[in-house]
Amino acid sequence: MLLRLAALLACLAGPALAESVSFPADSQYEGAPVTLDATLQGPSGPGPHPAVILMHGCGGLQPAVAEALDIHAKALNDAGFVTLVLDSFGPRGIGGGHVCETYERLRRARSYRMQDAHDAKAFLLSQPQVDGANIFVMGQSNGGSVTIRLSQRDTREFRALAAYYPWCGAFNRLGAKAELTTPLIVFGGAADDWVPPDDCTTITAEGADYAVHVYPGAAHSFDLQIPEQTFQGHLVGNNPEAETDSRAKMIAFFKSHLVGP
Repeated sequence: MLLRLAALLACLAGPALAESVSFPADSQYEGAPVTLDATLQGPSGPGPHPAVILMHGCGGLQPAVAEALDIHAKALNDAGFVTLVLDSFGPRGIGGGHVCETYERLRRARSYRMQDAHDAKAFLLSQPQVDGANIFVMGQSNGGSVTIRLSQRDTREFRALAAYYPWCGAFNRLGAKAELTTPLIVFGGAADDWVPPDDCTTITAEGADYAVHVYPGAAHSFDLQIPEQTFQGHLVGNNPEAETDSRAKMIAFFKSHLVGP
């Protein structure tokens, strides 16, 4: 009876409040040390719970992006996951689309943000409410390209990964084949004229689970709560069906790769 009452009270308590946290980046940026900022929140109760690191795109953690990631985070919290929404650009003094402007900045961001994901994992491993055996990553756009890179590391460092409208050229491949060490799910829009999902749909991935879902009529940034518009010469904006369906599929994919009790 007491156990049932405790479980009921935990459910009624709802998710934990969001908490602003900071932790050091392992590498410097422009010769200076970096302290990464993030928002941590999760389900009620001590856990341990699985956790998801959420990574923004090349535009940085702008208001519409922060809102979209918060919506994803709350859905993941409701599904039993701790979430960590990571800001890679603010602490480095960049944002507002600066990284989006050149391929070299995008390439460099993919590199240091892979390390950011590992720094975020190290932080989560220090949290008693986090199940260290079940840490996942979700990324939008440039953050999605980071997850593609992470999926091909020599060792499996995360349970599974999700890429929202990534640059599919991030695959290391020989011909049309890519070797994965970590399960990966990709979501793209058929109307994305910035990073079309074609390479993600035609590639053959081996070594770990791989799934691709392309939504008709959806443009880049289809999970942002903004009407379709032009940003840096490309169509971006919300597609309700793609947003809702992709989130449900991401959560199901992550749950299918949980380990342990």
